[in-house]
Amino acid sequence: MSVPKVTINDLSDAIEAATNPSVKTVLEGILNDWMDLQYGKSTPYTTGKTVLPVSSTIEDVETAVNSDADQKFKDIFGKICDTYKTGDLSPQSVNDGSWDPKFTPVFVFVSGNP
Repeated sequence: MSVPKVTINDLSDAIEAATNPSVKTVLEGILNDWMDLQYGKSTPYTTGKTVLPVSSTIEDVETAVNSDADQKFKDIFGKICDTYKTGDLSPQSVNDGSWDPKFTPVFVFVSGNP
């Protein structure tokens, strides 16, 4: 399965609309991890040591998978959950030049706005 992507606008809108605290936590974590990657901050996520978004637990992600979030986000939550359970931290996102190649995150779910 390929890595699902959303734009920064989609993500921001979803954070604003989220009523489920777990969904909001996971979405905010995805945004924060993407920002860390954009600013070249070395974190467990940007260096590929974890797939869980910052401040999120696997329970948050599992709750988000079963939430009423848009399917494109549920696909992301499912990808995180499945990968977490396998323990495979091999990078699955291809660097399109939008982040420093010294970082090897497992996933990058966010792309710039068109």
